[in-house]
Amino acid sequence: MTCFRACFAALLGVMLGINALAQNGGSNTMLDTLFAKLQTATDPMAVQSLEAAIWEQWTMVPEGRQRELMMRGMVEMQQRQLKVSVDTFSKLIEIAPDLSEAWNKRATAYWLLGNFPASLSDICETLKREPRHFGAYSGLGMIRAEMGEYPRAVAAFELARKYNPHIIGIGEEIDRLKAMGGDEPSDPLGCNQRTAGR
Repeated sequence: MTCFRACFAALLGVMLGINALAQNGGSNTMLDTLFAKLQTATDPMAVQSLEAAIWEQWTMVPEGRQRELMMRGMVEMQQRQLKVSVDTFSKLIEIAPDLSEAWNKRATAYWLLGNFPASLSDICETLKREPRHFGAYSGLGMIRAEMGEYPRAVAAFELARKYNPHIIGIGEEIDRLKAMGGDEPSDPLGCNQRTAGR
């Protein structure tokens, strides 16, 4: 879990550092293309560039006030002003409830604060809006593992790997959690919904 946590922390750093000041909202066509390329990429630099481009698409917001709130919340997270960032992302969600990355950023802030129930709720909202969100699935897996819900953690990590087969350490983490056992729950992710891939 240590290697996976370190890799996830690095991924978190990348996603927090991505430019959220883009002028246009993330294009589904562009995301489809990036995800297709990510599936077949073999060069580590290409993988890293594709992951960064996907995160950038997710953080793109079309309207000025939304852009300002996204950027402010990300800066607050970087500065470890986590409670303030939760408030900022809550304002963004209020004015742009369909923006999946607003939910994901707030889920991350809640996770960093140790508020697993709130984080889980926001992760589920993220996945309703962007069912390929490998970052949300990774976070979901980490929380479920931390809570001892190993089959749900495995289900989440498998979906993260489905959409991004290049996540470092995820295969080992899946194997470790499978060895810990547990019965497959009727709601594998614990989101009380069906998401893509399940």
